[in-house]
Amino acid sequence: MIRDLAANTEQALVLGDGMIDEAVISPDERWLALTMLSATTANAAHVLLVDLNAPPGSGVTEVTKPDAPAMNHRLNWLPGSDGLILTSNADREFTGIALYDLATRGWKWLLTDDAADLVGWLAPDGSRLLVERNDDGASELALHDPGTGARLRELTLPAVGSVTDIRLPDPCWAPDARAITFSISAATAPGDVLRADPGTGAMRRLTYSALALGGEHAAEPERHRVPTPDGERVPCLVYRGAADGPVAGSAVLAVHGGPEAQARQNFDPFVQALAAAGHTVVVPNVRGSTGYGKRWYSADDVRRRLDSVADLAALHAWLPSLGVDPSRAALWGASYGGYMVLAGLAFQPELWAAGVDIVGISSLVTFLENTSGYRRAYREREYGSLARDREFLHQVSPLTRIDQLRAPLFIIHGANDPRVPLSEAEQIHAALTSRGQECELLVYGNEGHGLTQRSNRQDALPKAIAFLARHLAA
Repeated sequence: MIRDLAANTEQALVLGDGMIDEAVISPDERWLALTMLSATTANAAHVLLVDLNAPPGSGVTEVTKPDAPAMNHRLNWLPGSDGLILTSNADREFTGIALYDLATRGWKWLLTDDAADLVGWLAPDGSRLLVERNDDGASELALHDPGTGARLRELTLPAVGSVTDIRLPDPCWAPDARAITFSISAATAPGDVLRADPGTGAMRRLTYSALALGGEHAAEPERHRVPTPDGERVPCLVYRGAADGPVAGSAVLAVHGGPEAQARQNFDPFVQALAAAGHTVVVPNVRGSTGYGKRWYSADDVRRRLDSVADLAALHAWLPSLGVDPSRAALWGASYGGYMVLAGLAFQPELWAAGVDIVGISSLVTFLENTSGYRRAYREREYGSLARDREFLHQVSPLTRIDQLRAPLFIIHGANDPRVPLSEAEQIHAALTSRGQECELLVYGNEGHGLTQRSNRQDALPKAIAFLARHLAA
């Protein structure tokens, strides 16, 4: 729906079923460019171009192939409305920055990198292109010429820690293109706003979030690659815990959600709290994670689901190299990370001493049956279809192997979760407690998918940390 704020009128566009990710109107208001997630291919989105002057139901052009295994996003219109600059990994391993020309209906690459993802944001006047290079979850920034792709200057982020990570929302150009603002995060800075002068490259900090830490030391990440039995290497970050205390020498693997996401080198309050309690915190980017190329984020799709779970076992075998006692290792994760917690406990029961599951999936079958309808098709691309893959989904569900799960479990869930219904937590809690196994369930009535209320975080986090302290103490 497009609403004209001045005329107080609306124009409805019918584009068929699909999940729209981005929509951007051209400067001359004739064209609408949008990205639509593929209905059949995981981690894929295609670009549509709509002529707003065309009769209803016509004037739609497919800029990219609908079901190609490619992500296309970060749509930027050229000032003359004659082309788009977008971020894409069409026919590439890593995302690069491309130019689509409306006159020729063709496109060309402006910037590519064979070892890292690039993302671009065009200045409103088309004079400069801000480019981020994803360096193992840290951000490297530079300004480029949008016509030739030539580098104009680097933008050096301030040292608020060992590394700094650009965070959402996206960098924002001033309307006159004379300034850029960024949201950033680092291990020692929960979140700050910067202002950059693209002409000189000068940076100015507008906020100082580290003051809120009150002088407390924040653990900083070490980068590692962990070998697996099948020859892969799992990227991970290690945050060393305090050397003294009852849980020193223990480990907590904190697995991110998604699975199409990346654990970046930023401030994570859960990771920092665990490290402050004395645990060595290992934050992996297991198979299925973004930021390491198309092959890696597709390596857990559908029938390869347990390959990502096997990465947990490889990480466990590697723990002694950190000086950690592998018999005192626990799993922690939210959403898909919660599934990984439960899967690790169910498929590798001899490895893990405890688990903390936050809004996690206990059965892929009941999850897909009960999740909100608008998300079902979107998630089936990644996990598998109820119609075609039900038996496989049943086999890789932690609830199916409940008799194997023996580690103590701590579950946190929101009563109003539209993505992973509360029933996912309730059914595994009931199954474990009926067997006399330790399993605690915290339900927050004013939460959806995750812990967003500060009061709930302040209640849940100390309880979860106390739970781990009981089971991982020396």
